[in-house]
Amino acid sequence: MTNQELQQGIKQAFPIVMGYLPLGFAFGVLARDAGLTTFQAVSMSALCLTGAGQFVAIGMSKSSGALVAIILTNILINLRYALFAASTVPHLKGKISPAAATALSYGLTDEVYAVSMNHYRSHQATLSYLAGLTFTAHLSWVGSTLFGALLGHFFGNTEQLGMNFALPAMYISLLVILVKRRSELYTAIAAASIALLVSYLFPATLSTNFNIVAATLIGATLGVIFRE
Repeated sequence: MTNQELQQGIKQAFPIVMGYLPLGFAFGVLARDAGLTTFQAVSMSALCLTGAGQFVAIGMSKSSGALVAIILTNILINLRYALFAASTVPHLKGKISPAAATALSYGLTDEVYAVSMNHYRSHQATLSYLAGLTFTAHLSWVGSTLFGALLGHFFGNTEQLGMNFALPAMYISLLVILVKRRSELYTAIAAASIALLVSYLFPATLSTNFNIVAATLIGATLGVIFRE
């Protein structure tokens, strides 16, 4: 591993960290409010590492949802990561060993994917870079969850502090970084429109599960079509 590439990965994780800090803190607060212990909240962030899925799980748990339903819902919500991982293969093949790529894919999130794919436009993938990016983002998520679980009761309602806007704000900033061509803009608009349409047509309990998946699948397909 080269020190320069490692530092580059850590540096490029900074925007992700800035989004994860308030969001992870809010999750820690909500997890304790839902009855989880500090250890359980932190373990969930360390082992699951899926912001949207974790918030959904906490909400369903708080409303006495069945464990099987929570697990199946998370599988459905996070199916998009299979597409994300598959699309990184051309960049990683021959540069990072399959074992290392598989291990680091555990830390693959929407934000890590967006930043790394933008990086691969002008740089080759390296183990040092990807490790620095992934571990920095992961540690910030786990650490912010810990602080939220420990100190959240001092802050009360996190929505009044605007923390609930951290996730969409981070996605918007990452989208601005990624969109370089008109075809990519069309794809982004189409995916957003699909997500909103599904949310409008289906009840809230269903749209929470399906709008992200639908937008990912159809948006990815349109992205391939527009690039042809």
